Order: sequence, then structure tokens, then C-alpha cells
Amino acid sequence: MMTRILPLLLVISAFFSLPASAQDDPFAAFAPYASEPQYSIDHKPWTEFLKRAVYVAGRSDRTPGRRSNNQFRVSGTRLSTTSNSRYRFEGNRVMFHSFNDEVEDYVGLYRQGLQDTMNRVDYGAFSRNEQLAFWLNLYNAVVIHEIAKAHPVSRPSRIRIRDQKGGLYDAKLVEVHGVKLSLNDIRYNILYRYWRSPSVLYGLWDGAIGGPGILPEAYEGGAVTAQLQLNAREFVNSMRGVDRIRDEMRISKVYVDARPYYFQNWPSDLYAHLSRYADWKTAEILALSPEKPRASRYAANTADVESGETVRAPSNDNPASVAAGNDLGSKWSKLSSEAMRGGLSTEAAEFARKSEARLSRRTGSVYILDVVTDDADASAAERLSVEPDAPEEEDAQ
Repeated sequence: MMTRILPLLLVISAFFSLPASAQDDPFAAFAPYASEPQYSIDHKPWTEFLKRAVYVAGRSDRTPGRRSNNQFRVSGTRLSTTSNSRYRFEGNRVMFHSFNDEVEDYVGLYRQGLQDTMNRVDYGAFSRNEQLAFWLNLYNAVVIHEIAKAHPVSRPSRIRIRDQKGGLYDAKLVEVHGVKLSLNDIRYNILYRYWRSPSVLYGLWDGAIGGPGILPEAYEGGAVTAQLQLNAREFVNSMRGVDRIRDEMRISKVYVDARPYYFQNWPSDLYAHLSRYADWKTAEILALSPEKPRASRYAANTADVESGETVRAPSNDNPASVAAGNDLGSKWSKLSSEAMRGGLSTEAAEFARKSEARLSRRTGSVYILDVVTDDADASAAERLSVEPDAPEEEDAQ
């Protein structure tokens, strides 16, 4: 059967009322089901945004970040304005320094449009993987939008929502089918609760350096399984995921938080999961297999190119201006150590230098994926597009 592609409309849509069975447990309405999948959502505009907004740092080489003598410090004090984490040069980053009001609005329109699209269609009209891609993209768009509004901010966890008592992760920031949801609701009460594969945790970008990275593309229903596996390999084989400190194995707190959902037989289930993605360096660390693995210190600073720096030297006050709309990204400056001189901190320049060095020497395996393509004969009316002006089908159960 031909699947139609929904456009993301920027209009206020009528909300579906929740069935009586979901009133006591509002999250039960989001248990994944697909009576007969009819639609998919086209996230291409979000991909176009991400491939310009995300700086790809390359795979970790397991070299700890150390304090540089050139790090900018607050004058007359011993205070550093940026992260001191050993993980601060790992993981993809979002170039918040280049956002202007138009870019911030663009992200906000996508975020709202994604909700409006889902609110127009029965939840079961999407396949399980389309539903998964929807939640991952919505979660990440909300995080990017809220950090952009608060930027510069040293840690996403310090963001407070004005009209609510909660912080970024606890405030009710979205509404889907009449249910107000926080980011933690999406993570724990929907995704962790209803998707059985721990690979789901690699699709949630919480805005901090210590967590799984953000891909430079949107999650799509037909590719979401391969996308999550790609991000899993990056995280597991980074120091953020599995580290070795003084000959002791450390794991990310992401796994500790997910333990009740995915790793009930602790730590055996965790080690089996990590082994699935581990390269030989990580496998050597996993061979330590402590009975009670300890969590590493989470790098909570904002995952921007400044590693959460919130104070700039006087000369560093000319971030690039970015235009949104039809030519979104055309004015984005190339992020490199050369392009950033005079515009960003030495921390950002060092991050770029290390990332470019990793990418230049990167070798690895080639994976050939058989991805389902759209029906070329589908009419324009049958293609549903996520257009702020204007996720496919592999099972990540």
C-alpha cells in the first residue's frame, strides 16, 4: 500500500480528545500501534537545518581534554568560563553562536509545526518507526529551541521556564493530542516505556556534552534504526560512553538512568549491549567488567562549540549572522580554526582543530543500507511535507 507523506502545517489544529482509558494514564495514548499505517512525515526541512547547524566532531580518539593555558578566564580571578571536562572535545555540537532571531524563529516554527501535524492525524495512522522518529525529532527540536532562546547558557540544566516552576526537562513544553508533555515525559513515559530497544536512548540529545551526540540530519521512519545504530557506535566508543580512569572502567550516567527500562539484569544486560557496538579499544575496557560499574562524571556543559562558555573576551563579540528562510544557511560561516579566529574563543578554535584532525585521519567500515524510497508515482497532494514556511520503516522496537 502506498504511504502518504504529511506536510507539517503551521496552523493551530483541533486536538483529538483522549479516550476514557487514557484519562488516568495520559501516556497510554502514545503506546505505539499502527492499525494500518497511512502516512509518513517529511522531515527534510529539519535535515536542511541540522546539516548547517551541527558541527560534526568526528569519532572520539580517546584523548582526554586537558586545561589549556590559553583558555579564557574572568579577569582578575581563577575562574574559567568554559568546561574542564576530559570529554569536552568529543561529540557533535550545535553552532548556537551563529543563531540570530530568524534562525531561532525557524526552529520554533518547526517545533510547533511538528506538533500540529501529529494533532491533525490519528496516532495509529503512522507506523511504529514513524512514531519513533516523530518523538526523537520533537524532543531534539525543543532542546535546541530552548537553548537558543537562553543562549549563552553554561548548562542546559540551568535553564528555567518563566511561566512554569520546572526547568528545561521537567516543564510542560509541548502538547500532543491534548496531553501536555515535558521532555522527561517523552524520554521516560513514552520512549523508554514503549520502545524495547535500548538504541532509543542514542536518539535523544539533551544539549549537554556528556550525552549522546546529535546527528546532522533528522530522524526518518525508514532509516531510524540505522541512524540510532550509527549514533550508538559513536557514543559507546567515546570516553563519554565508556571510559577508563586509573585502570577502572566507568560508564555514562545515561546507562544508569536507563537501567530500570533496558538493563534489569544489571550489569550483564548492559555489557551485552555495549559489546554489540564496541570497537577493539572499548572491548579492552569492557573486559574489566566490574560487578558494580561506576558512573563517570557527567559533562553537563552545553554542547555548543564553546563547550558552554558564557563570557567572551572583548574582541570576541562578532558572531556570524545567519539568515533563515529559502536560503537558510547560505550565510553560515564555515566553522574551522581559521574562520573562527577573532570571532570565537580559543576553546572553540581548539575544539575545531582537534575535530578536523580526527576527521582527516578517520578510516572505518563501509555499511551498505537498503533504505525504502518514496513512491515516485505519488501525487503532490499525497505527499504530507514538514514545511516551516514551507521519520520511514525499519523496526527499532
